[in-house]
Amino acid sequence: MHAETFAYLMHGLPYHKKLGATAHTPDRESSAAPNLMVTIEAGRVVLGKNRDTFGWDNEFLEHEVFVPRFRISKFKVSNGEYLEFVREGGAVPHFWRCDNGRWLYRGMFAEFPLPMDWPVWTTWEQAATYAAWRGFNLPSEAQFQIAAQEVPPDAIRDNFDFKRWDPIPVDAGGSDEPGPRQMTGNGWEWTRDLFEPFAGFEAHPAYPGYSADFFDRDHYVLKGASPRTARMLTRPSFRNWFRPDYPHMYAGFRLVESRND
Repeated sequence: MHAETFAYLMHGLPYHKKLGATAHTPDRESSAAPNLMVTIEAGRVVLGKNRDTFGWDNEFLEHEVFVPRFRISKFKVSNGEYLEFVREGGAVPHFWRCDNGRWLYRGMFAEFPLPMDWPVWTTWEQAATYAAWRGFNLPSEAQFQIAAQEVPPDAIRDNFDFKRWDPIPVDAGGSDEPGPRQMTGNGWEWTRDLFEPFAGFEAHPAYPGYSADFFDRDHYVLKGASPRTARMLTRPSFRNWFRPDYPHMYAGFRLVESRND
């Protein structure tokens, strides 16, 4: 977890002060496949975990939640989709820069034309505002979790466990496959849920402030993983959280539509 946070710090360093992998400069003319909505049927999903194996205190206790039928976008929202919002006056993401009318992307080791088919990484505030602009919502933690069960994660296809420094296209691995894609990897995903304890929460005596210090109604739950997330942290019960205006983390989002929104 600290290795990933360190990557956020390194990302902001001037390029001439970093030595590393050869910079990947994708084709700026690329565009993602149409981001259609996928139906997730009503069902029950398990949030959290039991105490038989290791977990952080906020992952306990395991419980079932009923999730009504809803629709979710097949892919994470891409840079190309979000660019339409920016052109209408929406907030510019931290990893973008405009140079004489040309949008550039701040990669880890180089700056290059904005890849339209990469996921947009934003703050929660930007994600929620975009979703409302489109007439949708961000998923709840339970909606994300039941949708994530549709396709098993793969570190190479989905881009996690330190395989790359930067994102890959949102439709990498096949846009024709059924179900939502990259639910684990290629960027954490914001949910609309505040970071709060599950029923039965007990602070771990060895680290009592690990979660409890952040149950302040000013942090939101993220699920999934980023390119710099270790495989061991991609267990379904894992919960990440950040403030709604934090711009540096590798986090994107997708849209949901349901009768309860």
